[in-house]
Amino acid sequence: MTEDGKIETLANTLRERIKRGDFGTDGRLPPVTQLAKDYQMSRTTVYQALLFLQSESLLLARGNSYFVNYPIMRIPDAPLFDKYMEEQGLTPIVENIAEPEVIRMSAEVAKAFGQQEGLHVVHRMRRHGIIEIPYRLAENWYPADLAAQFLDAMKQDPTLNILGEIRKAHGLAWAKRHDDIIARLPTDKETELLSIVRTTPIIEVRQQWLTQEDRVLLFNITLLIAAYFQLSYDTEKQKKQEEVEPPKQQ
Repeated sequence: MTEDGKIETLANTLRERIKRGDFGTDGRLPPVTQLAKDYQMSRTTVYQALLFLQSESLLLARGNSYFVNYPIMRIPDAPLFDKYMEEQGLTPIVENIAEPEVIRMSAEVAKAFGQQEGLHVVHRMRRHGIIEIPYRLAENWYPADLAAQFLDAMKQDPTLNILGEIRKAHGLAWAKRHDDIIARLPTDKETELLSIVRTTPIIEVRQQWLTQEDRVLLFNITLLIAAYFQLSYDTEKQKKQEEVEPPKQQ
């Protein structure tokens, strides 16, 4: 059997044991040395199989130990992420990993806002999760003329809903949203911030939040650990006029 075959075989075996509950739902797996002895495989093979399961979020690495993370929570990606976590009996952790500040628009951000590069926006970047697990990164840009007044409040309270504050202060509310969704592997920096391995799939969601008049109130890029999230969308077919009104009798 090839080395890749051995890794896949061991990963399949451990995956089934995890789902069967052999290690409990948050129990610790035997050390790599013990697993290598039990399955008569090299430590390198065992380590690669564990990394494979970690990339699926079935395992969590803490120091040199691996712990079961099953069943995996599937989180609807909703604006009220923290409230949803509280409803599950969990304590959400939100932290600023880039201090909120006023910056000049990059070309990418300017394109999202439909503005000229170099104009000012408010930028912040946060990490969401629970004490044991980061679930997602959220990077946000707001028009400076609407959001700069909330900079100090954002620094003090990472959970502050800026769209809600803009609505209360300026009477502008979002009415439409455009999403672009990309599945990819994380960068080295993202693996560090999310405490995942390089082979863990992530979902990049780019969103524009617009008023009824198409003014962009928020552009955000959210990175989700794919195994934890479920993205759901409802669509409604626009009926043709002949489907709405019955044909006239001649």
